[in-house]
Amino acid sequence: MWYNAQALSGHGETMGAKLIRAVFLGVAVMGMAGATPNPFMLLTRTEIASVSSQETPQKPPPEPPEPTIDLRSTLVDVVFSVTDEKNRFVRDLAPESVVVLEDGVPQKIEFFGRNTDVPMVLALAIDFSGSQEFNWPAERRAAEKFFAETFRWGKDYAALVSFRSTVELHRGLTSDPARLAEALQSLVRRDEGYASQGTSLYDAIYITVEDVLDGPTARRVRARNENRIRRALILITDGHDTSSEHKLAEAIERAQRAGVLIYAIGLSDSFRFADVNAQVLNELTQATGGRAFYPRSEDDLRLAFDQIAEDLSSQYLVAYYPTNSARDGRFRRLQVKIRDHENWTVAHRAGYVAPKER
Repeated sequence: MWYNAQALSGHGETMGAKLIRAVFLGVAVMGMAGATPNPFMLLTRTEIASVSSQETPQKPPPEPPEPTIDLRSTLVDVVFSVTDEKNRFVRDLAPESVVVLEDGVPQKIEFFGRNTDVPMVLALAIDFSGSQEFNWPAERRAAEKFFAETFRWGKDYAALVSFRSTVELHRGLTSDPARLAEALQSLVRRDEGYASQGTSLYDAIYITVEDVLDGPTARRVRARNENRIRRALILITDGHDTSSEHKLAEAIERAQRAGVLIYAIGLSDSFRFADVNAQVLNELTQATGGRAFYPRSEDDLRLAFDQIAEDLSSQYLVAYYPTNSARDGRFRRLQVKIRDHENWTVAHRAGYVAPKER
């Protein structure tokens, strides 16, 4: 199954839309239940005839106006992790210690929780360009160990993608360990003419987020879990792009819009760091709330996957309705702070793009 940059369409359901609809219906039902009964429903046949014979029947008083419900607000969720001054994950935060700001304005937190009970939807995207020719056997062993030890099969979902000048989906989102293991084992790097030339890193990010992590299966998983899921993309690449139709900024914006954390494992052939574009990988991960790793050996590669697993298991989730309800398509900058711990590091996406009125 091959993708190209023209096959991009569709947008995920707005976070919190299901909740807002439920609130709307609840208010409507309560309004009907509490409304003043129609007086004619309480009269006997004789009384109805008497009322009907009057020349100028009294009009019932006007009903009070229905309360106005703002359906424009969009629930914004922020996944974050916290490390202390010794780079240890903080796993016991209290809700009252967390402060969320949007464009510098404090927000009222509607939901706070540890992310360990929230399903994980993750894609592993592997650079199969010429600069990665000899790395795949070691990458496969590290990936197999990661999925075997980290994923809760039946609850979490994973997909497998590779890319060169084109992007190929080898296994769509699945919660079946046998299917993912089969895809990892059957994935073989081959030189196939033009498809083996060039590297479309930015296209791979955009397409994987659009069609997999924010695609139909991911939306169904989200709907089954009250619109709360974690989404992450693990990239194994040297960070170079030579043939994408999308730009780096577009790939970052698409990941931010879907709330996808990007983790990058930067390596070139035989674990050479000198050929890795760390600037791009650092920008990708910092903007989306993930982390970048630069292994120098197969042991370092396994350790990078272990650290990603620890990060994913140490996350928190907060959600809020933004005080700025304008649907202007503008970028909103996010900040998460921990009270009385200014020296702690909080990792989260840099912000999101507000919905735009069509």
